[in-house]
Amino acid sequence: MFQNRFFIPFLLACLGLASCTRNTTLRVLQPAQMTLPEHISTVAMIDRSKPSNGWSNFFEGLLTGEQIGQDRRSRQTAMDGLTNALTRTPRFQVKSTGIELTGSKAGGRMPAALDWSEIDRICRDYGANAVVSIESFDSDNSRRSWPVNETKKDKTGKKYTVTTFRSEQRTGVRIGWRLYDPKTKIILDEYVTDDYLERTGSGTTDRAALNNLPNQLDVTRDVAYNVGIEYGARIAPIYVNVTRAYYHKAKGYKSYMKEAARHLVDRDMEKAAILWKKVIALAGTSNKKAAGRAAYNMAVAAEINGNLDLALEWATKSYQEYGNKKAREYINVIKQRQNDARKADAQLPGKKA
Repeated sequence: MFQNRFFIPFLLACLGLASCTRNTTLRVLQPAQMTLPEHISTVAMIDRSKPSNGWSNFFEGLLTGEQIGQDRRSRQTAMDGLTNALTRTPRFQVKSTGIELTGSKAGGRMPAALDWSEIDRICRDYGANAVVSIESFDSDNSRRSWPVNETKKDKTGKKYTVTTFRSEQRTGVRIGWRLYDPKTKIILDEYVTDDYLERTGSGTTDRAALNNLPNQLDVTRDVAYNVGIEYGARIAPIYVNVTRAYYHKAKGYKSYMKEAARHLVDRDMEKAAILWKKVIALAGTSNKKAAGRAAYNMAVAAEINGNLDLALEWATKSYQEYGNKKAREYINVIKQRQNDARKADAQLPGKKA
């Protein structure tokens, strides 16, 4: 009872805060982890991770329960993920070649680098300045199940035990990448991405619990796709969608805030800003909470319009003058965005770091 006296009001306060905000999305340019030479304007993609020892890979699949062709289809999906990421970059164009070459014996380790004559040929054939290659690919799947005993009571109060089964599946994908620059004859990047997903299931029997796990091939392809996107974000600045909260309510100014929120949804920031500024002017110091929310929304609008300096000014005003605690967190978000924008800008052709 003592704990509930404090927990319930706290929970209601949290729910009240959440009901005052909604989310909107905006598109931002996320900087790459590395900066490529300016002469690279077109990149060709190839897959040379096909195992040279097919029988060894086939028997490994039998032992691990992998489906026939699982790795090949997952490699293709990894390339799809990479393509998806690189089609969202203003840095360079991407050419999907469909080239599939034999790599290491088992597919798990990187082979020796390709000859530069081969890289030159690929670049000539596809009008590219560089080649991104999957050099190795390996997937690993494991499943297990275990019984869970639960004691229950019947209507008479007599205890009895119910046994159910839980299951777990872990799917890992490890991909080795190389980025070749034929102009300088330098391998710009040699990197291994390693990711996994865990899924759980349950059932009345051991077999049912395992059968309720998701399809192994589908999960492997999901992981491979994500790994492809991750590598794309490593070598190129890409556009991503981010979420921002904004206020659509403020005590005493409900109609203004509600109308302004509609304009924000329609992306008419000018009309929304007129209403938020009116709330700030009318509320002033007499209703700091309402003024702080309107100032916070002005920061969100400025960020959506791409004016990060103005967004920082409004977020600072919301926090320092009106005490909006959410704005304090938003200030740090905007500062990070400013740093990211400078990095991404320096990674584009014709820019200096």
